Amino acid sequence: MYLFASEHKILNVGPTEPWSIREKLCLASSVMRSGDQNWVSVSRAIKPFSEPGRPPDWFSQKHCASQYSELLEATEAPK
Repeated sequence: MYLFASEHKILNVGPTEPWSIREKLCLASSVMRSGDQNWVSVSRAIKPFSEPGRPPDWFSQKHCASQYSELLEATEAPK
């Protein structure tokens, strides 16, 4: 996820590599259990399921919320 600080600067505020399917499934499952407002619990619950080589902050509360938001945007909501 990127935020535009000005016309010429892009700030990286999340992981640059995509999350794996496994990580996304763990995220969605944890949100189903803990809710989409309890990012502390979500983050703690999915840390053991990270792919090898992920940085320590890969499942930070902020990144989990951001990734979940992206998942919701990519999913067709029933009408």
